[in-house]
Amino acid sequence: MSTVANAYVETQVMTASPERLHLMVVDAAIRFARQGEMALTAGDHEAAFHALTRSRSCINEIVSGIAAEPNPELAERLKALFLFVHVNLARADFIHDSQLVRDALAILGTHRQTWLELLGRMQREHAAPSGSHEASEHSWTT
Repeated sequence: MSTVANAYVETQVMTASPERLHLMVVDAAIRFARQGEMALTAGDHEAAFHALTRSRSCINEIVSGIAAEPNPELAERLKALFLFVHVNLARADFIHDSQLVRDALAILGTHRQTWLELLGRMQREHAAPSGSHEASEHSWTT
């Protein structure tokens, strides 16, 4: 990667909100898992190993960023879901089964779509005028 591209990515990461950073890590996990799936399909086990290892590293980052508060039960469920993804990626690498990668990608894709919907909702609520019904709908006083 060129120096200019590295500087651009560094700037994107350093200025991103926590929500946006989460999306960036999910996107990276998906990108590397897809690379691993393609490498497994092509029979390139070394490339698959490297790509799936990078995807699992992203999954580790996601899990480490899940806060227990304000909903410990939800946090544990999310951690369990990402542990399933991590195990599938590890097993796929070990037994060279691209279906396990596709199963992990299905979960990551669903999570990504849900996260995008959440980001959109947060942006709409943030942009809503203070007197609008949508903004007051989530108030403690209504």
